[in-house]
Parts: sequence; structure tokens; C-alpha cells
Amino acid sequence: MSFTIDERLRPLYVLNIYDEHMPLEQTKRLFAEVDKLLAREGKFGVVMHYKFDEAHPHDDEFDKEFDGNLDDDDDKHDHKHKHEPGAAKYQKAWLTANRDRFAQNCVGIAIVSANSKYVAFYAPLANKIMSRMYRCPGAMFGDFDKALAWVQVRMPQPVE
Repeated sequence: MSFTIDERLRPLYVLNIYDEHMPLEQTKRLFAEVDKLLAREGKFGVVMHYKFDEAHPHDDEFDKEFDGNLDDDDDKHDHKHKHEPGAAKYQKAWLTANRDRFAQNCVGIAIVSANSKYVAFYAPLANKIMSRMYRCPGAMFGDFDKALAWVQVRMPQPVE
């Protein structure tokens, strides 16, 4: 199990991500499930909860392998990232194809990570990154309840 999607607060969806580096087939399954959610009408919000970070909440290794370049996931695949070849390319293509849907209907995406150093580094940049990637507001939190509350206040109808 690499992910679960909690729909109990629909149209606010909680994506629980359990594996830091999802295999390509699992990535395709995740996006197929998200496609089904996006096919529904109306505004929606998302909380992406990185569950794998809970095992190392103070890990300062998260950025040591990052050289500042986003890979294009070419056939060489001789870089240090641990994802399966094709996964990043698939994700990029999916995001490009779905940006208009997010721009039109997404009220916000909150990311939750227990890795305090990761959150401290990315939280100030989260809205800029999410706006560029998904075309909707974004924020990063170290606490699930705060992330959920952040998305809930942006929903057109109250969710509980």
C-alpha cells in the first residue's frame, strides 16, 4: 500500500502517501484515482499527508542528495534520486494535463510532513511552488489538524 485516499470529508480529500518513492505502476494507480475525484463537479480541497516522514521527523538528510536540478527522467537515470524511471515523467505529464482543472476548482492543497527540517525549509515557499505546479493555493504544515483547518476555511461549503 503506497497510498490511500480518505473521502469522508468530501469534497475535501486526504491523500495519505506511505512510500517516499512510489513505483511507476503505483503512481499510475494514484493518478487514476485522483482523475476519478477530479471528474466530480465543484470546488475541492486536498491534504497530502506524507506518512513516510513520521519515521524520521528530524532527519536532516532530505536535501543532501538534491543538487538543485529537477531531472527529466530520461533513459540514462544515473542520478541520485531513488524513484523508478518514468515516474517523474508520468507525474509531470499528468500535472500538465490537469492544471486547468486544478486552477478552476481547487481551493487549496496543504502538505503535511512530520519532518521538521523539511517543513521549515519548504513552508515559506509552499504557496509559490503549489501555485506553479497545480495553479491553486498551497501551504505546508508539520501538523495534520492545522493543515486540515487551513483547507477547510477555503471550502465554499463547511466540511466536518
